[in-house]
Amino acid sequence: MVTPTQIRPAPRCDILCVLVVESTQHMQNLFHGLYDTVITQLITQMRTPIIVQAAGNKSQPVTKATPCVRLGVVFYGDYFPYSTQTCSKQYFTSNYREFTKTIKSHRFCEGGLLRCATTEGLVGALEMFDDFAEFDPEAHLANVQQRHAIMVTSTPPYAQGCRENAHMRYDGFSIDDVARRMREMKISFSLIKERGKQIEQVEGLLKTANVSTKSLLELPKPMSPDFDVQLMGIDLQIPPEFAAPISALTSIAPAALPNIQPQPPAPVHIQPQPIQSTASQQQQLVPQKNKVDAAVPSVDTAAMAKKPKLESQSSSSAIVSPITEEQPKPARAKSRAKAGKSKSARASNSPAVAPQS
Repeated sequence: MVTPTQIRPAPRCDILCVLVVESTQHMQNLFHGLYDTVITQLITQMRTPIIVQAAGNKSQPVTKATPCVRLGVVFYGDYFPYSTQTCSKQYFTSNYREFTKTIKSHRFCEGGLLRCATTEGLVGALEMFDDFAEFDPEAHLANVQQRHAIMVTSTPPYAQGCRENAHMRYDGFSIDDVARRMREMKISFSLIKERGKQIEQVEGLLKTANVSTKSLLELPKPMSPDFDVQLMGIDLQIPPEFAAPISALTSIAPAALPNIQPQPPAPVHIQPQPIQSTASQQQQLVPQKNKVDAAVPSVDTAAMAKKPKLESQSSSSAIVSPITEEQPKPARAKSRAKAGKSKSARASNSPAVAPQS
């Protein structure tokens, strides 16, 4: 029989998350779309099961548990008379529907055209974490694993210290004091600011307020067109359709590449292959002499047939008689006529010789 002392209680995992939202008329036109597209995904991601260990007992094995996410919100605006209320808080609740209803029914204030009471909003979040640890009746049962402060802003803060705080310990707190206190409480600070706005004082909290050395998770612009979202400690899964393309990734620096020396090309030995041809192809390749197609005589052969064949005579050769057997018939007749004329001419020119008795 299993006794009550042998029953292992299910490990608890509690996550505290406070939204610090700028409550100005300008933010009202942008916040509701941001809440439906981005903040709801952050809350869903925080409610996924995680690996935890029983509080105060390291001998217990680690198990997987579904976190109990407690959500709170702090709305901050401008100082009076520019805003009717500088800071308002909604305490932690684990009821997601009730929290969403509170967010949707909030009425944003006027003011905040140039500056806002940003320090009062951050101090209000610190006071909520203190109230849970000191006064919440369920604090001794909770096993707080994570603390998150997510700020949504669009306006730079005032340079003066905090003066609208509830706890005296935070009197005159500056942005640097808030960063130091967040490090002591191990709060993960995330920032959501409007695109195109430069808020250096608040952006510096991403480096000074976070204890973790992990890199920030930045959501791509198609996923959040109006706001720059930089998350710490929330591993939000980016859908494939919003992932950055490969060409947009950071290229490797040339100095980081290894020094590879070019190698000469290896010699390629190509052995000739014998050409295998048939007997008919070999006959076509063999040149055939004195073979002319009689049906189609070429131009050169027809021209050569019309011209008389002339034999070259060298200067050193003997003189051939004009009447030879090798000459053609017309030439032979002409040579005979010339020979007869030459004989008659010699006979007429020679003197007459008297016959001797």
